[in-house]
Amino acid sequence: MFIGTDIEHVSRIQRLLDHKPRIIQKIFFDSECKYSDLRMITSESLTGIWCAKEAVLKAFAPVLTLELKQIEITKNPKGFPEAIIHHPIASSLSFHLSISISHTKDIATATALLHMLK
Repeated sequence: MFIGTDIEHVSRIQRLLDHKPRIIQKIFFDSECKYSDLRMITSESLTGIWCAKEAVLKAFAPVLTLELKQIEITKNPKGFPEAIIHHPIASSLSFHLSISISHTKDIATATALLHMLK
């Protein structure tokens, strides 16, 4: 089992949104930037997704080297966060990954627990 965690100030992601939106496009999937076609995601939620990506990256570090753009944070049908790993080797690995995301107005955090099954 491997664990990864991350914490970040919401203001950091808000500054990127305000001043360098192209960087956001390089880091996040379109699906991560929108709740729906009608409503854009908040900076607090986007910071939580950033933290989840970092936590997943850290949890996988002993097993597989990932880049942030290879990690897509989604929601399962019950609304809980999940990660899709867009790496060619990931599909050949047998693992279970749990993610927890939390945020306030000022700070977001996430933890990823990776359990390798084979």
